[in-house]
Amino acid sequence: MSIYLIGQGFDQHKLIKKINSSIVLGGIKVKCNYQIIAHSDGDVILHSLSNAILGSVQQGDIGEYFKDNDHKNKNLDSRKILNFCLRKLNKAKIVNVDLTIQCENILFKDIKKDIQNNLIKLLNCKRVNVKATRFEEKSNLIACHSIILINK
Repeated sequence: MSIYLIGQGFDQHKLIKKINSSIVLGGIKVKCNYQIIAHSDGDVILHSLSNAILGSVQQGDIGEYFKDNDHKNKNLDSRKILNFCLRKLNKAKIVNVDLTIQCENILFKDIKKDIQNNLIKLLNCKRVNVKATRFEEKSNLIACHSIILINK
């Protein structure tokens, strides 16, 4: 008998203008004119997905495991956070992932496929959908909403 569980995740960070900079999204480096303000690398996609994974198996949120005031988490690669959360799945498999990135300052049409392909590899799941939208008003934030379905 299959048991399906759903997890929902969200993360957001502030963006500041920084010419010829880059940010990390979905585990890939994206060149842009902004920098994410965060304690770790600020990858809102992997943070949101990590929270969704933890939620699906009722294991809290990433803030319980990776405190933002702990110096060892400074500039932490969010793939380490994701891998920690993936281990919490035990033998459960990710069936489907759907996420929406919100940002007023970065265009995603040219990088959505790269993000999707990297998430397919990182999550070992072929059903990954990446959407992008704007806040529809001036905003200096980047955010990600995600939903994950697992088969336990």
